[in-house]
Amino acid sequence: MQDKIIIEYLRRSYTSVDGLWFMMIEKHFSFDKALELDTEVWKVLPKIQARKVKEMLSLEGKGITDFLKAIDVKFQAEEYEYSIKVQTDEHIQIIIDKCPWIEILKKAKREHLAHIISNAICPTELGVWLNEFQLDMEMDKQVSFCDGDSQCIWNFRKK
Repeated sequence: MQDKIIIEYLRRSYTSVDGLWFMMIEKHFSFDKALELDTEVWKVLPKIQARKVKEMLSLEGKGITDFLKAIDVKFQAEEYEYSIKVQTDEHIQIIIDKCPWIEILKKAKREHLAHIISNAICPTELGVWLNEFQLDMEMDKQVSFCDGDSQCIWNFRKK
């Protein structure tokens, strides 16, 4: 029980600090400046996360197999509900049925900003994860919670 309490505390702190940081920048400057700086943060944080997961799982850090093992850790830690379909060695699809970030925006009554935020942050974050696993893939968002759909579907195809 103690481990679950600690994990929940850390998870909530992680998501809270992200939101608070964004709102403080927005308050002092503007929404556009907050999104610009947040995008810069999400160009760095996923590198740190991916490298730590590679270390924890003793992954070589190259290719789709290692990427899928690592991204699974990220999605589990952040409490996504998702599935991953490997169509071919050159095409994978990630289907997200529950996104913790959209839930946070809904609770904060800022869901109207989700489309703008997700179009900046999601491709940035996922692109960094791909780069960390030396995957030269293009990402295509088929549908999105942030556009009012019932799930997010990301297609990753070899360039």
